[in-house]
Amino acid sequence: MVKVLPILLLSIACTFAAPAPKQLVKLPLKAPHKRVALHEAHSKDLARWAHLSADSTFSIPAINADVSYLITVGLGTPAQDVDLIFDTGSSDLWVQSANYDPSQSSTSSDLGETFSIEYGSGSTSGEEYTDQVTIGGFTFTQEFGVASEASGFDGTQGLVGFGPDDLSAITSNGENIPTPTDNLYSSGQISSDVIGVYFQPITDGGSQETNGEVTFGGVDSTNSITYGTTKVSSATHGIVDTGTTLILLSSNDVTALYKNIQGAALDNNTGLYTIPSSQVSKLKNITFTIGGTAFTLTPSQYLVPANQVANMGGNSGTTYSWIGSLGDNESGLAFILGQKFLENYYSVYDTTNNRVGLATAA
Repeated sequence: MVKVLPILLLSIACTFAAPAPKQLVKLPLKAPHKRVALHEAHSKDLARWAHLSADSTFSIPAINADVSYLITVGLGTPAQDVDLIFDTGSSDLWVQSANYDPSQSSTSSDLGETFSIEYGSGSTSGEEYTDQVTIGGFTFTQEFGVASEASGFDGTQGLVGFGPDDLSAITSNGENIPTPTDNLYSSGQISSDVIGVYFQPITDGGSQETNGEVTFGGVDSTNSITYGTTKVSSATHGIVDTGTTLILLSSNDVTALYKNIQGAALDNNTGLYTIPSSQVSKLKNITFTIGGTAFTLTPSQYLVPANQVANMGGNSGTTYSWIGSLGDNESGLAFILGQKFLENYYSVYDTTNNRVGLATAA
């Protein structure tokens, strides 16, 4: 039996057909008859990467203020930075009037309406505005309250809620106001209307410490890549892509990997790395740890088979690796696991729940 391990952190870079009928349908996958040259495979993968590299999630730090968590939000143009209580149990954004001046923003608009919100721990009231809001470098239009009165919130600059929008209480007419996550999603800046949260306790004995993280558009996890027992990457995001041939790492990570293999060098003709024959027998396994689960490739799995080299435009007698470089990368994505990884595992692509599953093949 194959156990499918859900990995919620990987972007699905795959084209799907129309919804399947009720019964299970199996289709064979065929390798093309025409052998693709190594340099063509590498060039094709880099071209595909150019279309996949737009990051659709982003993370910002969360500040542990001992009894609540804060995130930094910019309000207006130019942005006036405020530290707001991060709250998933409510759905409104409001700021103390002392911490935001709409007259200093070129994009603010007074809606001419008042708001009043009752919380279990206090209450707040004031005027409603719309303005530009910036979180983690992403900007969108948001309706929020500017509080002239607030009780139970001493020492705080305001609050931002990320709960369901039907919890919205900021308008007098009872309409549901989209949360910042809703607006990031509707403006196409994140791929799903989801946030992930990571909290840690304060460890230094103080009253405030930046030790948490909020991820917008999905969830974040620390993945890693190791050569033998040597860690060569602490990656944060990656892609599982059946349309990519190779296994591609960021330039820093691929350099760190091949530093462990004496004499390994980039072959400019193919775009792949070559391994000296004297080192082949000494090669170690490479392990991708994703969502806490280790997926290991043996040397025979990440090397181009010797009997294929000449047919694929390589130099006969030279050993090539399927693991190549993405080049310089500013998107935050650290790897693409293409066909040469997926040939060794069973993969599931769940578009309904936006997740990828990987398991050992039967």
